[in-house]
Amino acid sequence: MRVLSAPSPDLWPALVRIAAAIAIAIGIGLAAALLLAPHPGALPPAIMAAPPPSIDTSPAARLFGKNEALTTQVVVAGIISGEESGAAVLKIDGGPAAAWRVGQEIAPGLVLIGVDANGIELERDSGKLRVSAPQSDAAVAGIRTLPDAR
Repeated sequence: MRVLSAPSPDLWPALVRIAAAIAIAIGIGLAAALLLAPHPGALPPAIMAAPPPSIDTSPAARLFGKNEALTTQVVVAGIISGEESGAAVLKIDGGPAAAWRVGQEIAPGLVLIGVDANGIELERDSGKLRVSAPQSDAAVAGIRTLPDAR
């Protein structure tokens, strides 16, 4: 029977050189594969689903008694009225109170067209709308404070 023994000490440098040559060959091969690989082309355009068709139900709603009421919730929190122009502090759709001047669009298609001591006037495509201010005590010199509008 033959017994395997450890390689001779003279064989170790040769094994290390062979392992180093194999490692260098693998490194050169990987570098060449990365450098010579073709660049990816442009991606095909994404397929987008068509948007659902929009259906105008306003004629049917008018047929069953829906009026052209204000669809945006407007709460008058304060009024600054003047002879030629004015401003109002409004809460739009439950948001924080903000000041608006006459002529500004406060919501899409909704314009503040008038401010007086009793309320505001808004204009929408369907016509003019009036929003009354809450009643409060009279103030000095035309400044009117309103109760907390929530």
